[in-house]
Amino acid sequence: MGQINKPIYPANVDGAPETHIPTVSINGNDIEISANHVMTEENYIQFMWLKDTKTNEVVLAKELTPQEDKPMLKAKVPSGVQLTPYLFCNLHGLWKGEPFTVA
Repeated sequence: MGQINKPIYPANVDGAPETHIPTVSINGNDIEISANHVMTEENYIQFMWLKDTKTNEVVLAKELTPQEDKPMLKAKVPSGVQLTPYLFCNLHGLWKGEPFTVA
C-alpha cells in the first residue's frame, strides 16, 4: 500500500537502464517513444505514456501486450509542448526518460 507523497514504484531503480529507459525520436511534430526491450510473456513493457512536464498530466497512454514486436508509442504533438516519456515493465517497474520539447 502506498503512502501519501511517497511513490509506490520509484523510477529507474530495478533492471538494466539500456533496455528500460524510454528513448525519443522526433521528426517535426511526429514523435516515437520506444525501448530496446524484449516482449515475452515473462518480461514485457505493459504501459507507455507521456506526461506534460509543466502540468504533470498524462496526455497520452498506451497499453502493450507481450505479442507486440517492440514497445513503441507514436503520436503527433503540437509545437512547443514539453513532455516526459514513461514506461512500466511487468518485472522491473517504473522507468522515466528525459524530458523533451517539440520545436
